[in-house]
Amino acid sequence: MIRHRRAVLLLALVCVLVNLGALRPGFIHDDHRIIEQNDLTRDLSQLPRIFASGYWSTGERQVPNLYRPVTILSFALDRAVHDLRPLGFRLVDLFLHVLNTLLVLVLAARLYPATGQEGGAAVDSASLAAFLFAVHPVHTEALGEIVGRAELLAASCALGSVLAFLRAREAGAPGRLGAGRASLYALSLALFALGFLAKENAVVVPGLLLLADLLVVRRRPAWRYHAASALTLALVLALRVHVLGGLNPAGSIHFIDNPIAHLPFVEGRLTALKVLARYAEALVWPARLSIDYSYRTISPPTGPFDPGVIIGAALATAWMAGVVLTWRRAPATAFALLWLGVTLAPVANFLFPIGTIMAERLLYLPSAGFCVLAADALARGSPPPGAATTRAPLGRRAVVARLIVGLVVVALAVRSAVRLRDWRDDHTIFKAALGVAPESVRALFNYGSTCEEQGDDPSAVEAYQKALGVWPEFADAHYNLAGVLARQKKWQESVDHYREALRQQPGDVRYLVNLAHSLMGINRHGEARDLLRRAIDIDPKSALAYTNLGAAELALGEAGAALLAYTEAVRLEPGNADYLRNLGVAQRGAHDPGAADSFRKALLIRSGDPDLQDGLGLTLLDAGDAPGARDALEQAVAARPAHPVYRYHLARALEQSGNFQGAAGQYREAIRLAPTAPLPYKALGVLLDRLGDRDGALSALERAEALDSGDSVMDATTRALLAALRRGAARP
Repeated sequence: MIRHRRAVLLLALVCVLVNLGALRPGFIHDDHRIIEQNDLTRDLSQLPRIFASGYWSTGERQVPNLYRPVTILSFALDRAVHDLRPLGFRLVDLFLHVLNTLLVLVLAARLYPATGQEGGAAVDSASLAAFLFAVHPVHTEALGEIVGRAELLAASCALGSVLAFLRAREAGAPGRLGAGRASLYALSLALFALGFLAKENAVVVPGLLLLADLLVVRRRPAWRYHAASALTLALVLALRVHVLGGLNPAGSIHFIDNPIAHLPFVEGRLTALKVLARYAEALVWPARLSIDYSYRTISPPTGPFDPGVIIGAALATAWMAGVVLTWRRAPATAFALLWLGVTLAPVANFLFPIGTIMAERLLYLPSAGFCVLAADALARGSPPPGAATTRAPLGRRAVVARLIVGLVVVALAVRSAVRLRDWRDDHTIFKAALGVAPESVRALFNYGSTCEEQGDDPSAVEAYQKALGVWPEFADAHYNLAGVLARQKKWQESVDHYREALRQQPGDVRYLVNLAHSLMGINRHGEARDLLRRAIDIDPKSALAYTNLGAAELALGEAGAALLAYTEAVRLEPGNADYLRNLGVAQRGAHDPGAADSFRKALLIRSGDPDLQDGLGLTLLDAGDAPGARDALEQAVAARPAHPVYRYHLARALEQSGNFQGAAGQYREAIRLAPTAPLPYKALGVLLDRLGDRDGALSALERAEALDSGDSVMDATTRALLAALRRGAARP
């Protein structure tokens, strides 16, 4: 085993250098909701709520499906120290991976204490196991997303619990319980409890402890301790049931995420065997790695003779045979085999379906057993350094063996370093996933979402359409696609996709609200209003539904109803500047003196916003406060000088203030910026006539008339003025 501090530091250094790329990204995928947008991680005052909430309960609404308060608490501690700086979170994750690597070293050395000594193998199996664990590419998902900390914490606690137990069994005389042993037993139980509260897969730790007693200690089992571990398990399970309302109330599992949950029992188990084969591939030959394995990455088997089923069944049979053959002859190997199988069992979809069909992060804890087994096999295959054969000096064979082992470690390290480059951001990781699984519905959907965030709507549409081609019943894909089409003003297509999403999930308020928005785009305001009222009946606290209802009521000429709807939206979300702006617009239309206050409140939230300054300016202009209107509109123009409407409104304020030349200049600037808009020409013509510039007025009004194809700008008074100007111009 590694006995020197320098060698341990070398192992830690290799682990850090190979996985250094995990420090570069920001928040990725689930990090956004679990950390960035999570009220529970905001500060440590949330501690009682953390232990009383489900893992996905990121806001006021409880989501009782998973219970990982220790993981959430660790994020809250991080945030208290360095706020929302991703590097701090990622440094903690990398430290935990280094810690787990060293714990694997200690465990492997305990299982195979003789290797690396004089007369032993040329390769130290304990050191090799730790190096394999440090650099294995299958761990990149646990490091790529900060929320992979759940895996890291559960593994640390599981390894620590087993090692503390083994140390306690070795300390003191058999049958005697000294203070030191009692402390170690207590530490072991505490680590198990913390591990379970970090992630559910640590539920297997009591089983691992019993197996360690039977196969590693190999004395009369410490039954009182194992009874205590069973009691600890019962207590943490009781806490979980108390908080979540059930042992495992995960609710329905989406077919896309795990088809096994929806297949008949036998077909589901055959599919799980195919998944087992993919897990083995990821451990032995990690060339194809993906953040997502949803439908149709691993399709249901064609039958019992499907190649994937055969490989998976062969692996399961070989595992069971290996346990039987090594139980007495090589108990350390049997323990490593059982570690691999027992830790994989809760997430393998054999015993019960879980929320995902497959994920590389789920291999983090099982891979400790795999790395120990692989290292032992490689060490046994290398010759002892001090003997000789008739074919070649064994010293040379030992060098070759070490070279081969070194190449394996280097190859895995390079693959990890390259793979971590895919984890730089959401867009890159899901694009990489499509390179491995081009028909993965969830990967297509998430890639489309990242394309939207980057403003690449054509690629987003293509991704959503491909996802729907694979799984037409994917409501969220219909919903997102409809949103892109609405931005492109393709209202009818947007309506069709929103209706399809709503058909699949008829009670979803988001779908109702956005369908109503698209219906308003094709002037079906009455139908939109009905949908919005239905949305409010389902969720009376939906401020978005109220603000959209206000828009529908305005379009239908119901100013009073619109004002009530906008007022309710602001009451529900008083800190939303857009809702305040909408209320201000409605109040201005109703000549409500509170309009200016609404715009001012919005500006306190979004200081300097030119649209809000423009709304405030128009409101003050209507109220006869020309100087106040001029100040607000000048700020709007300063913020966005190329906006012709702001220029036009400022010209009106200047004209009302008596600054006619300044107003004429702003009207001309508005005309320059929007040469086909008739309104600035009309206003300029009227002003120039007022200033005595009859030729300029005639020219401006004639241009306004030519551009006013809908006869909506030139009113009767302006047309009479234009006629008078023409008569005056016709006189000799």
